[in-house]
Amino acid sequence: MTLPIQKATYRARAIACGFGVAGTGTHSVFVQCAILEYSEMNGDWRASGDEITWIGHFTDAATARTVESLGHFGWLGDDLSELDDIGEDRIASIMPGEVDLVCEPEEYEGSLQLKVRWVNKPGAGKFAFKTPLTGAALKTFAAQMRGQIRGARGPGGARPAPPSTPQR
Repeated sequence: MTLPIQKATYRARAIACGFGVAGTGTHSVFVQCAILEYSEMNGDWRASGDEITWIGHFTDAATARTVESLGHFGWLGDDLSELDDIGEDRIASIMPGEVDLVCEPEEYEGSLQLKVRWVNKPGAGKFAFKTPLTGAALKTFAAQMRGQIRGARGPGGARPAPPSTPQR
């Protein structure tokens, strides 16, 4: 299976890691990732066979996000050298987390390729209020709003009738 060259989010886990220096002189880290696929039969994630590489950079603007991304993979250390050139045998204990990779197509040397833009905690891309309104607090708010909702609906505050289905 080959990943389509389109904007998508994939669940993944780290399988290798290493470091290098970009042509610009920027120190960088790569994490090779195995893309995971949902198996509806048993509800578990399983390897799809596809891989993609995330590259993080250590610049004034990017270091904090790079370290945060490594943390999403489960790395809790402060010595980057422990991540150097490790493969699947050791990486599972150093970087055990699953992540969501936000990927987008990017042109590189005249052709389109899929690039990892963001490494997030699983499910982190979904909207959530900073302060959720649930339970008793939601019930209290709903009671306070009941009169205003009826007023917004016009005279009598009745619910509008559902749209009728045309007869054929």
